[in-house]
Amino acid sequence: MGSFRRALWIVLVAMIGDISQAKIYRFGAISTVKPEIVKKRFRPLLDYLEERTGEQFIFDTGRDYDDTIEKFIDGTFDLGYIGPSPYVIAQRRAPGSLRILAGVESNFTPFFRAMIVSRKDAPFDSLTDLEGQRFAFGSYRSTLSFYLPYYMLYKAGVIDRLAGYEFLGRHDIVVKNVIMGAFAAGGVKGSVAKRYGRYLKTLALSEPVTDFAIVANRKMDPDLAGKIQRALLELRDTGILQSIKPDMTGFGPRKDRDYNRLREIMRIVDEKVGTDGGEAVPKRKD
Repeated sequence: MGSFRRALWIVLVAMIGDISQAKIYRFGAISTVKPEIVKKRFRPLLDYLEERTGEQFIFDTGRDYDDTIEKFIDGTFDLGYIGPSPYVIAQRRAPGSLRILAGVESNFTPFFRAMIVSRKDAPFDSLTDLEGQRFAFGSYRSTLSFYLPYYMLYKAGVIDRLAGYEFLGRHDIVVKNVIMGAFAAGGVKGSVAKRYGRYLKTLALSEPVTDFAIVANRKMDPDLAGKIQRALLELRDTGILQSIKPDMTGFGPRKDRDYNRLREIMRIVDEKVGTDGGEAVPKRKD
């Protein structure tokens, strides 16, 4: 082998070695709808973060809420998009395991609300009308599809007067079952309710609670976490933002204490249904 070819070979081997050792960062999110839809929504954001940081990011998710929460805690996900109640549960299980980088702002506010919906032609106009009816929740870890709707029903004095309730997993499954008449009403987030709006009516809105956040696992290099945080807070591209959430207007500063009101709601609900601080699975009620 000539000296030139030998030198070229050494360079190529070195390049391949660098590529094989390059870190690929996993961005996690809970699939409140079909995973392929969630993955598509976040690709523009991951492209933006790659451009701003020079690093590579891939999308990942878990089998369900619990598996996804554990992947945030154990570092399977280097960073990701996490809902309020999963964040509270993760910090309760492993204090300090997650660092908030930025919080979602919808319509220029850091808050959002849960909705309780029924079929448009159903004979219900308020929560009290649901007495003796069956109700659909999503996941028992969901802010908008369990904790807030349950709390609303509890405050209205209805939760113990339902004929029963079930946990169906995803928001879109809740809506479809309500539309089909399998349940009188269900708890969901606004974007899913809006998608099926011609078939639904809103019976109640929850109080506002602090919205989703982008978090990093504490194992992430602080310099990279800082770069990602700056990129998020400086993001103004409406195409990227609305790909994540239709009414999303940006990212803003967020602190752990911003979730204290939700922590109180979750404590009340956990005590009521016997979920042992969010660890055990609540029983289906018939």
